[in-house]
Amino acid sequence: MRSAAPSAFRQALLCAAVLGLLVLAAPFPRLQPVLHVLLVLALAPRPGSPLFTVLWAAAGGWVLEASLRLTPRLGGTAWADLTVALFAAWMAGRWPLETLKGWLARLASLLVLHTLLVHGAVRLASGAHPWGWDWLWTGLTLPLWGWAAWRLTHLQPAPRGR
Repeated sequence: MRSAAPSAFRQALLCAAVLGLLVLAAPFPRLQPVLHVLLVLALAPRPGSPLFTVLWAAAGGWVLEASLRLTPRLGGTAWADLTVALFAAWMAGRWPLETLKGWLARLASLLVLHTLLVHGAVRLASGAHPWGWDWLWTGLTLPLWGWAAWRLTHLQPAPRGR
């Protein structure tokens, strides 16, 4: 049995509380990603209300970028947050979950997507990396090389005709 979704007011209060905690957790950079992911992936996505989702996800991204001194404040985190939160809201509206295991599995997959998007968007927003663009080439071609190596090791000999 599915539990009822929280009201819009209650969800806005929870998002505002986590956003305030995100600002207060600035001296603790290891706590900030936990609060940030909680806001973007668990609290902000609201099926049927993309504006609500976009506003809270963007606020979480901008607050995180403003409070961290290491990342540039160019909006890469906010863009990744918008994208993943809208995708999470669409998934929640399209395929509502019945069990806790399904919800946790969905959150884990969204967390991987969110991590990849944030790192990629921040790197694109900040310009060329001091080490060059080799990390991008390696990251894009590594799965191709892995697949080719697997394919070569699992080749079966061709059948011989009589």
